[in-house]
Amino acid sequence: MKKLMTLLIIATLFSCETSDKTTENSQNKTEMDPQVALDVMNDYVANANAGKDAEKWVKNQQLLTDDFKKDYRKMMEDAWKDDPEMGLGFDPIFNAQDYPEKGFEIKSVDSETGLVTLQGVYWPEFIVATKLSQVNGVWLVDGAGVIRMPK
Repeated sequence: MKKLMTLLIIATLFSCETSDKTTENSQNKTEMDPQVALDVMNDYVANANAGKDAEKWVKNQQLLTDDFKKDYRKMMEDAWKDDPEMGLGFDPIFNAQDYPEKGFEIKSVDSETGLVTLQGVYWPEFIVATKLSQVNGVWLVDGAGVIRMPK
């Protein structure tokens, strides 16, 4: 009887550990969600339409990676240091001076690379590339326009 109880306890412990690992692995391998890129860029458009501070928006946007925020901040600081009157001279997230004020829609998705290409809703020639990365099981924007994008 003691052997049976011992075996039962050991089997229970091993089965609990296996299911925890299975759950953990499935959370880390969720399917890429291109809607995140679309939501972030359309929120950025709304921020620009409202004439609000882009740097504050970047700092507070929870769907951007910390690396994105750090690289954006450095790019802007360097630009203002190099040219105190003009700064960068364009918006690095849009990679342009203008932007589609009605927002974006998804043009294409590459799940292998995490690249999501967006186009203007009423300005389909306006294209912005974004890159998604999974951080702690959550999909975040890790690149957009000229920030953290592959060449």
